[in-house]
Amino acid sequence: MTEQLSPFRIKQGRRIFDSYSAVNSFSFALVTGNTITLYAMAIGASGTVVGLLGAFMYLSFFAIPLGKAALRRGTLVRTFANSWMLRNWSLVPLLFIPYLAARGQNRAAIFILLLCVFLFNLFRGVGLIANNPVIGVLAPGKDRGEYIVRLSLINNGTALIATIGLAALLWMDSGVHTYNLVTLVGIITGIIASSLLYRLPDPGKPRDLPGSASSSFAFRVKESFSQPNFRRFLLSYLIMGLGIGMARPFIIVYCKTVYGQTDSLVTVFTLCSSVGALAMGLVMRLAIDRLGSKPMYIIFSTVSLLSLIPALIAPGIGFGMFSLVFLCLFAAATNMGFAGQENAAQTYFFAMVPKESIMDLSMLYYFILGGTGALGSAFGGAFLDLLTGAGLPWLWAFRVFFLASVLLIWLGSLVQRKLQDMGSYPVKDTLAILFSPRDMRALTLLRRLDANEDPDEETEIIAELGEVKSRVSVSGLLDHLSSPRFAVRYEALQSVSSLDRLDSRIRDALLRELEEGAFSTAALAARFLGKFGVSQAVPKLREALKSPDYRLVGEAMLALARLKDGKGQFMVSDMLLTTDNPFLLIRGVQAMEEYGTAASVPILLDLLRNEALPAHITDETILILSQLMGVPKRFFYLFEQYIGDHPAAPRILEEVYDEYSSRFHRTDGRLQRIVSDFIRDVNQDSAFVRWVLDYGSGRTGVYSALLVSVALDAGLNRQESFRFFLCYWALSVFANPALIEK
Repeated sequence: MTEQLSPFRIKQGRRIFDSYSAVNSFSFALVTGNTITLYAMAIGASGTVVGLLGAFMYLSFFAIPLGKAALRRGTLVRTFANSWMLRNWSLVPLLFIPYLAARGQNRAAIFILLLCVFLFNLFRGVGLIANNPVIGVLAPGKDRGEYIVRLSLINNGTALIATIGLAALLWMDSGVHTYNLVTLVGIITGIIASSLLYRLPDPGKPRDLPGSASSSFAFRVKESFSQPNFRRFLLSYLIMGLGIGMARPFIIVYCKTVYGQTDSLVTVFTLCSSVGALAMGLVMRLAIDRLGSKPMYIIFSTVSLLSLIPALIAPGIGFGMFSLVFLCLFAAATNMGFAGQENAAQTYFFAMVPKESIMDLSMLYYFILGGTGALGSAFGGAFLDLLTGAGLPWLWAFRVFFLASVLLIWLGSLVQRKLQDMGSYPVKDTLAILFSPRDMRALTLLRRLDANEDPDEETEIIAELGEVKSRVSVSGLLDHLSSPRFAVRYEALQSVSSLDRLDSRIRDALLRELEEGAFSTAALAARFLGKFGVSQAVPKLREALKSPDYRLVGEAMLALARLKDGKGQFMVSDMLLTTDNPFLLIRGVQAMEEYGTAASVPILLDLLRNEALPAHITDETILILSQLMGVPKRFFYLFEQYIGDHPAAPRILEEVYDEYSSRFHRTDGRLQRIVSDFIRDVNQDSAFVRWVLDYGSGRTGVYSALLVSVALDAGLNRQESFRFFLCYWALSVFANPALIEK
């Protein structure tokens, strides 16, 4: 659509646009919205006039085609800046209103007010043709949603400052001259903001301008309407726009008429509205690009609906502390919902629409925004006048009024739920994340990570993210698997350990690392593929057993065992009995434990025959063998005692026998003697075997039979640690005869 700017020019452009947004929002807060509503009411405007003033802002969107025509003569930025400059100069006649009001010519004053606001919004509409394309140029990447919310934060922050200044002035004097002074400041700051637009990097003239069929507005709209999701989005956006457009301009009227608040206090409520929008922005800035625009769209639309419900039941008790607190919270909550759903809708729109269609479809987007807002505002004013004209008191009139708005927003939210997810989290998961301090901290760290340009700090942030152990962090960290630094890649992959389950993106990333990350991250990938039971990994894990990366081989052995791959067990067994690598031996023994089948027992026994086996691996093998045989977990602690004091073996076994005899109220002098002799003398193995066979009496299970079959093996029995295990197993069988059947 336009020239792609370099990263440097994008940064430069963002700094200028941020400054423009701050000054422009300051100006905008002084000459539009609640300020202009209060000004109108100060010169005696009716509800219908207030509704028209609100409608003009929305009707401005229908002037956007004039902006597209203007682009034939100028570039994107020049069209934007020229229109914005004319917008501010069109307000100059407002400065004459105090003189008309002083002469009692209120109707003329109201006419000038309506005319100036109309022209202001007309030129605004011409310039809006460039707004979305300029944002698209300045935020072409994955952080577009974050940048849109960032602009919202700037806008609401400076609007907050402007509102504080307005409140201070109105506290001293709420007369027409005060509003005139505010208007003058708004015009001057608006001209300054418009001047800043001329300094933006200009991407040139859009390529797709009116002229060809493929670039025409009608063609783009027809093409997009063939997509069901596009139609659903516009329908939801239309209905929501009607409901919000109806309610938004009359929040301030509600405060003045139902609760009798002064202009100075009304600006306090406007201040609270800005605080609500700022709170929304702080949340959205962290979450929208990570969690997706759809859940945020639904959530803040729901906030919009719920925020209006208190107005349906709240008593109108006039001036008082309750009224002040209620109206402050009401203003903050409603604007939080309204602003949040607008930002989310715009982000969803950008994600849904192809780049080449952004300008034309932005026109449609603004037509709907303008049409629904204008219709909602105008209808709201007329509807409110109708209700009060029918004799309803203000309190009940507004209850009916807000009920109609709530119903419209509710209908729009029903359509929202059918929108495509576009890679977003489910609403339920999104809410869980937003209310989780751990997940919100993860989002904060991810934002720091995206903005970071220091490799050392990058590693620290990633390590911190791993410690947070949030599912949210994983998808962001996986983007760093392509980092040239091993520490970054390792920490990024390590974050997977905090998950309860894998989605397809993470699974594919692990499979890719398993195949391509030998001697770096492949071993870790193999571990997690086994942990999460990814059966698609089996062929790649088998292939990994041939790798020269012994850590990868070890983790692949264990992963195959966790996946219960039968063919893999034969491959692991062969490696276990042929390797002398201590790491592979440990992993192989652990793999046999994971398999937990009868086939694991003879493999472990064969391994114990290796006289060159390191002592710590022998100990590990015996412990795992004990678990396979069903020996009580207490064996671990007794075996630990034995390792620390080998001569104590007879005493330890004797104490075990005494304990079991006392607990189960039976004795076996033969077993007691056999155990005492066998632990001291390897040649007493025959007596041990006969006792086992006699005790089993034909009930000996497969595992027990395998163990007894090697009890006469001199190569094994020479190992005192193995005899200690056999003796303890026999004592366990004595305590629990069912073990012999295993």
